[in-house]
Amino acid sequence: MASMGASRDRRWDVAIAGAGPAGLALAIELARTTPLRVAVVDAVTRHRMRLGETLSPEARPLLAHLGVDAAFASGEHARCQGTIAAWGSDTAHYTDFLFHPSGHGWRVDRERLEAALAAEAHRHGVERIDGHVGALTRDGDEWKLHGDAPLRARMLVDATGRQATVARRLGTQRLGADALVGIAGVFEGIPRGPTEATWAVIESRHDGWGYSAVMPDGRVAVVAMTDSDLAHAAHLHDTATWRAWIDELPRTARRIAGATLAERPGVASAASHRLDSPGGDGWLAIGDAASSFDPLSSQGITRALRSGIRAAAVIRDSLAGEPRAIAAYGEELAREYTAYLAARAAYYAMEQRWTASPFWQRRVAG
Repeated sequence: MASMGASRDRRWDVAIAGAGPAGLALAIELARTTPLRVAVVDAVTRHRMRLGETLSPEARPLLAHLGVDAAFASGEHARCQGTIAAWGSDTAHYTDFLFHPSGHGWRVDRERLEAALAAEAHRHGVERIDGHVGALTRDGDEWKLHGDAPLRARMLVDATGRQATVARRLGTQRLGADALVGIAGVFEGIPRGPTEATWAVIESRHDGWGYSAVMPDGRVAVVAMTDSDLAHAAHLHDTATWRAWIDELPRTARRIAGATLAERPGVASAASHRLDSPGGDGWLAIGDAASSFDPLSSQGITRALRSGIRAAAVIRDSLAGEPRAIAAYGEELAREYTAYLAARAAYYAMEQRWTASPFWQRRVAG
């Protein structure tokens, strides 16, 4: 996308806060299917923990729909043949993408994926405005965005991820289902090994579960998943303690045996939540800003792309004067989130080895 510096109070039909997959998918869909003027507002430097992300085969038709499948295929992404999960027993279960109608998945270079989406958005005339969204005020039927990215827009979209920066500033509340966090580190010096090297690995333990995946550059991302209070009590912010926690996962420990820790563990929220209201007069939340799922669902990027595409129709209808468009969107998201919580509880209930553990009790009961 074309990048602007300090934009002086320019007017847009739609201003999207956040340049992740959801925001960029929305920008592309709006720009190529409507005459609406679209801007994406995002700071140039953003620190995010985005390690070892896997894109499922279901994303392939979405990438094609957005016109970035060729650019994505030429990027530095690596094949992912499936997932190995030791869940409910010590026996590993393989979920193989081999027979999926859309083929294999990918181990994603997130920056290259977002660059491909941004380039396609720019091709359709979307403008990028560098800066943070500051204070918000309503002026008639427009929003005024203040701060280092001043502009006016008829529709404001929150695509800022789990932080839901814009929506929370407008007074919405996050309804949380848990306090899951991921403590992630990166290892290098991994020997090129057997078939399992191309698979993501999930292993459960009494106080959480671990995830590891080979990144496109050959390094391995390893994440300890547990609740924030349990992580604090176990001192998982300490590198040595975190490594000892990881080493209790046998398959992961074998994968990183002899490797060097290249990036110290960092903590990020992985909690499930939804907003009590994902939209209102002249604004909408999409992607993880509207609702976020447990990483175990493996729906992160795919769901973000789908959310952006879906939101385009909601915005088009709302700006055309359809009074129920945003309310119907909120009702749909609430139903989707309720169904997700039921599926989440059923999956966690498959692990019966630690039924007395607070981590597992919270998920089945919650």
